[in-house]
Amino acid sequence: MLPMKQFLFISFLFFLSQNTFAQQISGRLIDANTREAIPYVLVATNSASAFTNEDGGFSLKALSNDTVKINLMGYKPLNLPVTNWGSQQRLITMEPAYRQLGEVTITAQRNHYRDSVNLRKEYAKQFNFRGPRFNEIFLAPSQYVPFAVMSINVTQLYKALTKKRDPNYKLQQTLLRDERESHVSARFNKALVASISHLKGDSLDNFMSAYRPTPAVLDKLNDYDLVRYIKTNLEKSKVSATRLDDLPVMLKPGQSLE
Repeated sequence: MLPMKQFLFISFLFFLSQNTFAQQISGRLIDANTREAIPYVLVATNSASAFTNEDGGFSLKALSNDTVKINLMGYKPLNLPVTNWGSQQRLITMEPAYRQLGEVTITAQRNHYRDSVNLRKEYAKQFNFRGPRFNEIFLAPSQYVPFAVMSINVTQLYKALTKKRDPNYKLQQTLLRDERESHVSARFNKALVASISHLKGDSLDNFMSAYRPTPAVLDKLNDYDLVRYIKTNLEKSKVSATRLDDLPVMLKPGQSLE
């Protein structure tokens, strides 16, 4: 019969092994309101991570004492324990979140993601276009031919030199640029800017045109930073307008420059 200390130690090891047992879990994310799948979302645990596919499905390994964490802009974050997850795919509904940032309410905007995916499918050839690689232009000599030297594939060399004139390359660059600008338009949109600035009509259009962020700038801004960006530039525009109003009047009423 085992002494009590050994029994407790073995029991502890057994308990620990049960809590750290790795298992394969799977799930599918859907919008709680529309019941549509939510694709391309990062799902993570302390030990692994995976992105959902086009149907919102995911699969990854997790420890039995892990927690599945899902964070997506526009939705309430989820922390789901792996315990009792089971071997079947779990249906996970995500509730839209309305984040109040000062005077602004931000809701989920997902249509541009779907448009981007569809566009990449339709123009897969152009998106995947590339010029010849180095080893496709300069061919290594055969080890079976004495005194052989490196040869050049003239056709591939020509393609490399004329790559930027290729219609597929030009269309690829246009598609990539349009995709980036579409992403900017989806986040820096009229509804958001109008709710912060209270501008309307031409004033709103002029402000959005003057202070539209570049894709590189927007990539660095989260929701809160974007609101601050708009408010900061709104103050700049007001200061500029005030300075124009303070310029001295050089002409008397009724006079013209003609």
